[in-house]
Amino acid sequence: MVSVFNDHINKTRDKNVKPIVYLRDWDENADAAGPSYAPMEISSEHDDEENNETYKPTAKSKASGSRKRVAHKPSKRGLRKPVPPHNPWITLSHETKKSVNPKTMVRGDIINTFMEITFSQLPPSMTGSRYLSTYWFPKVEAIDSNNPDWIFQMEAARKWILPSPVLDWAEVPFIFIPVQSHLHWSLMVVHISAVGGERFVHVYHLDSNPGIHLIDRVGTHVQAWLRHTVKNIGQPYMGRIVPVKVVKQHNTYDCGVHVMALTRRLIEQGESLGTLFAKDVIHKLVKVADVKQLRNEILEYVSGV
Repeated sequence: MVSVFNDHINKTRDKNVKPIVYLRDWDENADAAGPSYAPMEISSEHDDEENNETYKPTAKSKASGSRKRVAHKPSKRGLRKPVPPHNPWITLSHETKKSVNPKTMVRGDIINTFMEITFSQLPPSMTGSRYLSTYWFPKVEAIDSNNPDWIFQMEAARKWILPSPVLDWAEVPFIFIPVQSHLHWSLMVVHISAVGGERFVHVYHLDSNPGIHLIDRVGTHVQAWLRHTVKNIGQPYMGRIVPVKVVKQHNTYDCGVHVMALTRRLIEQGESLGTLFAKDVIHKLVKVADVKQLRNEILEYVSGV
């Protein structure tokens, strides 16, 4: 199976693909989880190239105050060179790149970059799905419902919904949420399903080391945000978070790689993912060997930039 990284690199080498520039959305108060990126397409040619005339003042026009239109001389430099394709791994800091050595817990911006690449290549049946930046959970976790500004803070957390903060729940089948707390990563998946003409929101928790992220603790913050968001759009919400059995990690540092490996495999299932959750067979999708392979893939690409 070809990894998402090989797909991404091959696409960026295709000369027919328009270059993408990623604008850094930086939050000075954010933790070390890493930056998020907003894509913007740019052209590799001059804008309005055919309109090559401009105004040039003459001696007569200077005296009269009028201006005469004259032909603009072509630039000697010619067309601008195409901008090289963007590789999101290049933007990672030196400290972050060190975090992908074989026996270290990965940092948040590694996961964000993986999500960015993965969600740029969604299969058709997963179109509209979202992920939350690793910035999201620490921000929501810090919200105090007794604070008069808590509603504003809930709304502010929407900016970490990627690739787009706009949530049309009729067109968003899944939301993937990396959760980081107590030096551990786990994954929550929100499934928006249609039953009898109505849409329902289900939440699943996938943890490779059960017991660190207790649902009663981390789930409270996710539920609070979902209740607030779902109430505003008038959608029914199934409040219970369902723990999902997944393969257990065999060390203390692979939890973040488990989150990425699970995300990749779940997305590959497409529209059948909701059924797999209901049948409780998710643990068959990811093996320990898949986690090791993914860490090696990330190490290869990060060390090469």
